[in-house]
Amino acid sequence: MCRRPGDIECATLDLARVGPGQLLVRTLMSGVSTGTDKWVMRGTFGWADITFPAVPGYQRVGVVEEVGSDVVGFRTGQRVVATSGLGYVEVGSAWGGHSSRSISEAADVYDAEGIPAERSAFVVVAQVGYNAASRLLLDAGAHVLVVGDGVIGASAAFACRARGFDVLVAGRHRSRLDTLHEAGFATVDARATDVEATVARFEPSAVIDTVQNAEAFDMYIPSLPRRTGQVVYSGHSPDGVTAWGDMAVLQQRELTVHFVSGITSTRVEATLGLMRDGAMPSEQLLGTVAGSPDDAARLMRRVSAGRLEPVAAAVDWTWAA
Repeated sequence: MCRRPGDIECATLDLARVGPGQLLVRTLMSGVSTGTDKWVMRGTFGWADITFPAVPGYQRVGVVEEVGSDVVGFRTGQRVVATSGLGYVEVGSAWGGHSSRSISEAADVYDAEGIPAERSAFVVVAQVGYNAASRLLLDAGAHVLVVGDGVIGASAAFACRARGFDVLVAGRHRSRLDTLHEAGFATVDARATDVEATVARFEPSAVIDTVQNAEAFDMYIPSLPRRTGQVVYSGHSPDGVTAWGDMAVLQQRELTVHFVSGITSTRVEATLGLMRDGAMPSEQLLGTVAGSPDDAARLMRRVSAGRLEPVAAAVDWTWAA
């Protein structure tokens, strides 16, 4: 819980009663979003009105413990993923997923039977990656550059590979690039002096940009083919940033640009399908798992400070069962 921006602790909270259209879910594992969770805990997210005290987190896997009277299609004991956590007494929900138990609206809950918790706990960020890859108007075998070695970029790389694309990931963290290399992706250090030459040799037909800044733009734009090249912007720019590319250059080169964000049930279901098939093995990105209250608080403080080095992290809530 965050009592105020940057003030993070593991606390015991009371829950309201489950409403007719809601479910109570006991969390097994919640996936950390190193971007959104960081900005929410700092109070700088910008796309939503975050009030404190609040519980952050927007992706978790757990077991249904109680089903509201109007809910159909779910049963107690069922393994599910949830994209929200609600019902905290006198504490707000900044999507509320980092909690051992919480209430969710039925519309925010999906069946996750048969999917490992270490995989399904990252359903939302994986869905963001799926969304980015799904926008590309390309045939199998096309070359796609993914800019950014965080969990969103990695999820986009998995989704691109599932579509049959050849992927190169550009990032700035050696340990994250090593993890992605072990997962079977070609990688390049975006800080290297020859990165533009490496990208040019790769000959990308499209770019998924999860970094969204002018430096990244200047790195990949010269390598995209005129008239047929595509850019998918798949990220979040806090602190009032509203531009991360040159619209005149995009127009001059006649490039197709896609902007993606948000969660839809169709995308979540498709992402869970990839997870069941093994095409979205998000657990390969997992580098840190917090398994106690103190570990969870320390992990989230590192995330808030922007000091989390692994691609992905999670909180294991089985200690609270």
